Amino acid sequence: MKVIYQGKDITEDVDVSKCLFSDYSGGRRDILDIEFEYSNKWFGWKPEKDDAIQIEHDGFDTGKLYVNSILPEGGRYRILATAAKSAARNKLWASYDDTTLNTLMGICAAECGMEHGLYGISGGLNYFYITRENQDGMAFLDRLLTMEGGRLKCQNGKLRGIGIEYAQGLAAGQTFEIDATQMQTRYTHREDLKYAGITVKTPYAEATAYDSSVKEGNHPVINHLPASDNAQAGRWARGMLLNHNRTAEELELGMEFNAGLTALVRVNIESETDANGEWIVDQVEHDFITLKSTAVLYRCITTIR
Repeated sequence: MKVIYQGKDITEDVDVSKCLFSDYSGGRRDILDIEFEYSNKWFGWKPEKDDAIQIEHDGFDTGKLYVNSILPEGGRYRILATAAKSAARNKLWASYDDTTLNTLMGICAAECGMEHGLYGISGGLNYFYITRENQDGMAFLDRLLTMEGGRLKCQNGKLRGIGIEYAQGLAAGQTFEIDATQMQTRYTHREDLKYAGITVKTPYAEATAYDSSVKEGNHPVINHLPASDNAQAGRWARGMLLNHNRTAEELELGMEFNAGLTALVRVNIESETDANGEWIVDQVEHDFITLKSTAVLYRCITTIR
């Protein structure tokens, strides 16, 4: 394991007792929780908020993370670092007229001192009027992307908007074989949590999306969104239904350290159990001390219309 601090390889100068990296989708910031022995060494470094720290191991790279909290405790020195600088936590009230998704991505990325990109979602999607309701930039963008059928991922200095259907359509990066008695595996299927449909209704537009795989289920009507036409209302209904229903089926896998597992990667499960099929990684925790990885996956859904 290599520890890089402010661009300098300090691996030989530190004794690491804990090193957990959590890789998220959905607007949550990736988090590094690292603990060093002999805190007196670290007082000489004088670490400060927004200092850059990075971990590399066996082909895996966390990308640059930024110091969020510094916690000397019991002779040890603990640092929590996130994938975005502290400026990314600033909350704002704002409204935007006649603007595009790409423009809003750029505005929020600039606030965070980051770059941005869209994958599987058009940056030209237009908003006649949209409000930001005391949200930080990442929370605001993830709210928009969720309506558009995507998720926000913050990684290595870049805000990435990724379409779920696009991610589901990619080739599987890995295939795992599991059986009903396998340890470190937890499969949860809550069909009762799924919505049969969602309707978006405003004074100017109305549209409904359905999940053809759900025979019985709630069908909420959402009337607080500023959809300006039926096409936009339909897009948002499909996006929100997809993002809600995909969480009803979850698979947690524990394994030896796996550098190929990152959030929003496609994987296949081969199994004689109900877990067989195509999945998307939602979050991963890598433990660089025990060399273990734990991933939470959501089932791919192709039944939203």
